Amino acid sequence: MMPIFRCPSDNYYNLSDFDETIPWGERERFSYRLLRHYAALPKGRNVYKLTDGSYVESEPADMATVVTTYYGGHDNQITDEEAAQLTSAGYGAYIT
Repeated sequence: MMPIFRCPSDNYYNLSDFDETIPWGERERFSYRLLRHYAALPKGRNVYKLTDGSYVESEPADMATVVTTYYGGHDNQITDEEAAQLTSAGYGAYIT
């Protein structure tokens, strides 16, 4: 069975927070008022493996340097070799 890597997640965020920065009119905002009643959810972060073998969580300015993208909020199936590399980079706690 292949190991699974679940990227780290940020603290909980509210679903209704996104509408505060969008210049919507009153009619559009009314549609999203219900989201304020939902419980907060974790937000997954992407992890990028770069061509130099390092791992970063912030999106690089030059995407040509990205070898692999592990998507936050998803179960990423990885090989045993990738599991060893991610563990040595400090992500071992997120591998099952």
